[in-house]
Order: sequence, then structure tokens, then C-alpha cells
Amino acid sequence: MPMEDVSSMLWRERSLLDLLLFRLEVERLVLGIGRAHWLAVAAHEIEGVVADLRCVELLRAVSVDALAAELGLPPNPSLRDIAEVSGEPWRTIWLEHHAALGVLAAQVTETSQGNRRLLLAGSQRAGA
Repeated sequence: MPMEDVSSMLWRERSLLDLLLFRLEVERLVLGIGRAHWLAVAAHEIEGVVADLRCVELLRAVSVDALAAELGLPPNPSLRDIAEVSGEPWRTIWLEHHAALGVLAAQVTETSQGNRRLLLAGSQRAGA
């Protein structure tokens, strides 16, 4: 059952990262139209998703360590490490999770950095 547990946690993490990306896009739209009074709401929603992500990451770490023990791996292995010792279809499942999480993380980082630039530009205009 540990493989199913880890996969379930990874699906939940992917879903939350997708929701975080959506919330960041909403924040960007709010910034773009200059509705500063909605920024606090957008920021609060982002903080909520980030808190949920932290919880899921902790649960995933526990599940991954249980799976690692079952597979004879040291604690805290990467998804690639798990894939290397897993048979099909699990090998493919782990590699697909790894790739999807990488794409989502990159999109979240890019969008977050873009939002920071917009916030900085807006605050500089307001201070000028």
C-alpha cells in the first residue's frame, strides 16, 4: 500500500500546485488592473494554498520514507531513486509525477517572480 499512498500524496501535491498557480494568476490579474483593495484577498488565498502544500509535503515525506523502507532505499529518496528500483507500471508513474511536479514548480516560480516585479513597479509608481 505505500506505493498507492505516495502516489495519492503526489496527486494531491500536484493539484495544490495547480491551484497555487491559479491563485498567482488571479493575483497577477488584480495587479494588472490596479485593484489594490483585492490584493489582500489574493494574498490570503495564496497563503492558504501554501499552508495546505506544506501539510501535504510533510505527509508525502512520511509516506515516501515508508515506501523507501519497503524498497530497501535510504530515507528521503528522490522520485528518480524510487523509479529506479520500481517495476512497471510504477516506474513510469514515478517519472511522470517527477516531470509534472517539475513543470508546475517552474510555472509557480516564474509567475510568483513576475508578480513580485509587478508589485515592485506598482509600489515605485505609488511612491513617485
